[in-house]
Amino acid sequence: MNTIFPRCDERLIKAIKDTEYAIVIAHRNPDGDALYSSLAMERILSGLGKKVLLLNEGPFLRDDIRKLEPRFRKKADKAFVENNPLVIILDCSTPDRPGEPFRDLENLSRVVIDHHSSGIPFTEDGMSYIVPSSPSTTILVDIVREQLGAGLDRETADYLYRGFATDTGFFHFLSAEAAPECLRRVSAFTAEGISPYEIYDEMHDGRKLQDIKDTASIILSSRTVLDGRLIIAYQPESMQNARLSDGVYASLLEAENVMAVLFLKDKGDAIEIGLRSKNKAGVDVGSIAALFGGGGHSKAAGATITGKTLGEAEEMVRERLEEAILAAVQNVQ
Repeated sequence: MNTIFPRCDERLIKAIKDTEYAIVIAHRNPDGDALYSSLAMERILSGLGKKVLLLNEGPFLRDDIRKLEPRFRKKADKAFVENNPLVIILDCSTPDRPGEPFRDLENLSRVVIDHHSSGIPFTEDGMSYIVPSSPSTTILVDIVREQLGAGLDRETADYLYRGFATDTGFFHFLSAEAAPECLRRVSAFTAEGISPYEIYDEMHDGRKLQDIKDTASIILSSRTVLDGRLIIAYQPESMQNARLSDGVYASLLEAENVMAVLFLKDKGDAIEIGLRSKNKAGVDVGSIAALFGGGGHSKAAGATITGKTLGEAEEMVRERLEEAILAAVQNVQ
């Protein structure tokens, strides 16, 4: 058996096969993996003759995913819910992540397909497929597709590739352990006729100049702690509608000596924290985010802190990060 990507439980496969209606939902404030895994799952299920409804609370802030918003509804139709659909939850490690659209669906049967390392179980036994070693949820959707006996066509391959590429930073965050199986699957996607070159350009070209300037401003105002091992950056409330995280993390994680980045965003009524660590730093930011009600992966995670000022939130998280960094340094020595 492949220990990195095990087969999912046959109870989950049976639940999908047996249902006639399905609702597919991923986390609010979606990223590419959440949306493209949803679109791929919809196409797979539709190909099997299922009636499918796509839900996502949004907001669709990123330029590269805004065009997808018309494909998703914010609330399930009452008539559709009356058909007792199976709820398929993607890329969510806790029951609050799907947001408001899930509130009316909590009494329905559900399955969860996810790759986050921290969270809490919220399905019956055998009804979840959670593989933290997977770099994206779309890879897990592809495994489920195979177990369902569904085919792979160009459109499905396109969705699966886009979700995988965005969550791995176009292969940057792909681990040696996961690479052989993932690249085998990516090869199958490209065999369907998709162009990685064209998809990369499509998803990165056309950024607003102001966003690039704002990203530069955030980087310029960042500061270092622990001799540069930790970099702290801030996004003011005035920039709250801009999705600048990717550019900030990509640049700051290239700095000399850096082991982790703490990115704080002032949302007015809350402080959103983002955490990233270098691949070989030995700093598990997912466990730190979990201390503040968040979650994610060992190298990429986040949380939202309410009732605290920006300075208070920074101090709380920074202390934990400093402890983890110093412990990692000591382990190397």
